[in-house]
Amino acid sequence: MKLTRRQKGLLGILFIVFLIIISWVGLSKFFPESNTLRYLPDRIYRIIKIVFGGDPTASGLEDNDVPWELIVAKICTIGILIFGAFKIIQKVFSEQLNLLKASFKKDHVISVGISKKGRQLFKNLKEEHHKKAVAIEKETEHADINSVKKLGHIVIIGNAEEENTLIEAGIKRASTLIAFLENEQTVIEIIESIQDIYDESKCTNLLKAYLHISNPRLIDLVKNTGIHFQKNNIDLHFFNIQKMLARQFFAQIPLDMQSSGKQLSDIKKIVFLGYGDFAKAMLIQVMRIFHISTANDLQVSIYSEKADKDRKYFQEQYPKAQKIFPIAFKNFDGSYNEVIEQEKLADNDSDVLFITSFDQDQQNLNAALEILNKTQQVSYPIYVLNAEGKGLRKLIRSSDEIDRIKFFGQMEDICDLEFITGEKQDRLAQSIHDDYRKLLSGASSESSKYTSDWHTLTEDAKDANRAQADHIPYKFLMTGKNWPVHEPQNIMFTEDEVETLAIIEHNRWMAHRYINGWDFGEERNDELKLHPSLIPWEILSESEKQKDRDTILRIKILLNS
Repeated sequence: MKLTRRQKGLLGILFIVFLIIISWVGLSKFFPESNTLRYLPDRIYRIIKIVFGGDPTASGLEDNDVPWELIVAKICTIGILIFGAFKIIQKVFSEQLNLLKASFKKDHVISVGISKKGRQLFKNLKEEHHKKAVAIEKETEHADINSVKKLGHIVIIGNAEEENTLIEAGIKRASTLIAFLENEQTVIEIIESIQDIYDESKCTNLLKAYLHISNPRLIDLVKNTGIHFQKNNIDLHFFNIQKMLARQFFAQIPLDMQSSGKQLSDIKKIVFLGYGDFAKAMLIQVMRIFHISTANDLQVSIYSEKADKDRKYFQEQYPKAQKIFPIAFKNFDGSYNEVIEQEKLADNDSDVLFITSFDQDQQNLNAALEILNKTQQVSYPIYVLNAEGKGLRKLIRSSDEIDRIKFFGQMEDICDLEFITGEKQDRLAQSIHDDYRKLLSGASSESSKYTSDWHTLTEDAKDANRAQADHIPYKFLMTGKNWPVHEPQNIMFTEDEVETLAIIEHNRWMAHRYINGWDFGEERNDELKLHPSLIPWEILSESEKQKDRDTILRIKILLNS
């Protein structure tokens, strides 16, 4: 029978305890005079030597007239030896204790990897959800292990790609698994290991698995490889933190505009200074939902340190993007004056949405402070991507002189259980999809790719619903209504508002199709990604126009539900 790591460790601990007990009893018999208090240090000293391989019968007891200084020295030596033995035993025993504790866990959360994001997630689990989770960490000496343990979580040292490690963490009894890793190959290996465990053990426990994929394009690829769990009780979800942050950011923009008394239609251009991973996701979200007028005349500028390379790669990924908005990649060589002059940032007070979005927090803050210093005569906010630096954010927010700086992307926000699971973000999108399926009722030729239940939808189809949901706040603010809505039953759009919003909705729908490589075709062809409705509103058929009007009219029903 193959023993597990926990079983081996427990046997090792029991063996050491047994050795100490028989050594104590044996010494009391072999050296009866050692039963006195005078020779207690000697007996302890001999036991330590025995544990570390010494001869239990070697030499006799020390003479009775040994100077007290030598006895004190021996006692100090014993203390050092006991401390060293304690640290060794503690490390072994602590690991076994963690494995033992994990074996009693049920309906718990397992998180793979203790990074800065992972540490923040464990803090959120403890403080907001009152949950004590199990962490799997590969690095034995990881700097954040102790901070996670202090929060009351269990840390299992091991490789989450190996089945034994997952079993030790209680994968067959857990309710949730979160793999918050950057290495996509590791994530896929973890999926396969979980699948093997459940297939071999015929486990009936319901597990929700949330797995981070850095490249959203891989999500459908992974789903299509057969790594899915319809035959067992694993509910598989993928998430991309950059994409989710982009949605969160552009959900906040309408609220900021509303609180400042400005109109969304005032914004004529969006400027990204820096083009890191988060900026790439935010640019896609701009194309998906930043449709704020029937003219659809928004301009987007991206300042990058390798603009030509970024432009070419973007055009390869999204060849139809220029049909949505004019998007210009411009070289940034460190000259802020050039950015300000090209974009007229010192002249326009309200028509720009300015975002510093390098990958490095310090670079973003430096850029924001430079722009702030050179554009003191205007009042538009400067949005700064800042994952860490909580103390610095608090300091800057308390200063009236730099209240134009608005931070976003804080680690304490994105490393939240609800944020990772997407249950809040996708609630309205899922309602839109369910409503769409009810309307179809089998009477449409729409592809099953877009009509299956939410959990089996492709990422493309989910994003179509997400974009529609994310744009609803924009529709309210464009018509002078407050968001969020407290009494959905009282929502009323005038005929002119319905028509205007329907045109914008059509533009938004086309944008989503263009992002995913669709183009106009006389007849719809899902394989070739051709659609007859990818044409301007003016030449759209009346029946297709009515679909967009109905989308606006059904907002009330969606929010009521």
